Amino acid sequence: LNGMNMDVEEIIRQRPYLKDPLRIYERVTEFIAAVRKFSLGVTVASPDHKAYAPVFIDPVFERFSTIFELPEGSLSPLKQAMELGDIDFTRLPYQEVPAFSLPYPEEDLAMLLFLVSRPYFLALGEAARRDGKFRERGKCPVCEARPSLASEDADSRRQAYCSFCGAAGDCRAAVCPICLNNEAARMHVISVEGEDSFRIHACDACSSCVKIVQAGRLSGMTPDVADLMSLPLDVIAQKRKYARRSPNPIGMIRML
Repeated sequence: LNGMNMDVEEIIRQRPYLKDPLRIYERVTEFIAAVRKFSLGVTVASPDHKAYAPVFIDPVFERFSTIFELPEGSLSPLKQAMELGDIDFTRLPYQEVPAFSLPYPEEDLAMLLFLVSRPYFLALGEAARRDGKFRERGKCPVCEARPSLASEDADSRRQAYCSFCGAAGDCRAAVCPICLNNEAARMHVISVEGEDSFRIHACDACSSCVKIVQAGRLSGMTPDVADLMSLPLDVIAQKRKYARRSPNPIGMIRML
């Protein structure tokens, strides 16, 4: 994750309705940068831990509390669960949250776990050999998350991006990136006036949506920022009963 590329203040000037999510994302990137200074020791073949190793739990939560300005006690139940080995980050891409009781609403817990785990997944993505199998499997070749954003170039070649570990891989333009449905009658492209660089690929077979950004637009921003800039398209898709299958960079899946 190499910053935002595009100046945040300029984006906010152009799109003031994005001020709040972009300010949150600034904190997300600060947290990621702070935790990535640790040697997390995350590997793909035989990870020693399904979450942060015990030695990192205190400093990770301290930085999270400080950066997001949260009372440290509010995170104590989650921290204790992690210390007990009850948190398995590798289940998050399947939209699974811990089965035991934690004192957070389920949607808040899913968002919190996504944000806390982001440095872990990015380290996993860097350690992985990226084999570009989004096209065959409909999910990330590293962590198994479903894509919610893809780019398309002038020759209709597409790349899908993982919002968990940052992996990217080819995906086919003529099929649903989620369920691999290839029935044209069950797929739709939704365009929005004034958003020429973004559109929605919606599939009736799995009721999923993936946002498509023109590849050239990504020369000036990261996929994370492109995802946030096109947040209004998520709202439109969800009003039409299509769902994201992975969180956006600030941990949101549902916008309504």
